[in-house]
Amino acid sequence: MSSMFKSDGKFAVLLAYFKIIMTYRGMMIIHAIRLLLLPMVLASAWLSIEKTANNPYSDSDYLLYYLLVPVIMNLTDSRIVFKFSLAVKDGSLNRDLLKPFPPLMGYFLESIAGNSMQLFYLVPFTFIFWYFVSDRVMLGHLEPSLLLFFVAAIIIGGLARLMVSGAIALLSFWIEDVTTLNLILNGGIWALLGGMIVPVATFPDKIRYIAELLPYRYMLSFPIEIFSGRLSSPEIYRGFATAAFWIILFAIIMRVIWKTGLKTYTAYGG
Repeated sequence: MSSMFKSDGKFAVLLAYFKIIMTYRGMMIIHAIRLLLLPMVLASAWLSIEKTANNPYSDSDYLLYYLLVPVIMNLTDSRIVFKFSLAVKDGSLNRDLLKPFPPLMGYFLESIAGNSMQLFYLVPFTFIFWYFVSDRVMLGHLEPSLLLFFVAAIIIGGLARLMVSGAIALLSFWIEDVTTLNLILNGGIWALLGGMIVPVATFPDKIRYIAELLPYRYMLSFPIEIFSGRLSSPEIYRGFATAAFWIILFAIIMRVIWKTGLKTYTAYGG
């Protein structure tokens, strides 16, 4: 299988992306700090607010939640919207179409390289924050099966974000600037219903029910809820099933848009 992976150039492309990313180490450090600052500010805000009687989160829960937010945000991140939109505009998609693998695979490999390298900078900062609050964060509930579910949830969350982002990105065949649409659907709504600003578990019942039906929760909040031990096994399996539904649906949507878009795509240069 590894020979197949190398033969079509994917492995070489992945290594090339790693080399490119390493030339921008300073920017990666800045990005890591940026990823950490907002969750830490939000955690400080929630810790300073008096909790209502029906709030299921304690101070320990909030600390653990917002410690994990930057890591999950990074691991599930996708840059396909910006990359593909630019490729359509400047005609470089022409060159990508000649490569021995689908162009979208290249953006997927680039995301893997970028997200993996970012961890080298992000994780140390996260551990530094954790060191100062470790006496207030409870991890006694962790066990191997829970960690396996956690890893699986991150993978599924990354796929869900990639598919949603990919469907938006492919609209670049017809829409000149999809970044605004992405900011609304894959930024604003994701931040609200995905759990970046407020943990999904603390939503009012009706809003939480909506959030559990939409794909955004599974890109961020769901893995953290598993790690925190807040979900039962049936709830975890139901979450996986819901996320899988959205992944398959958006994969079909992407395929349809891709085939239709290629028929209308024309560009010079690249």
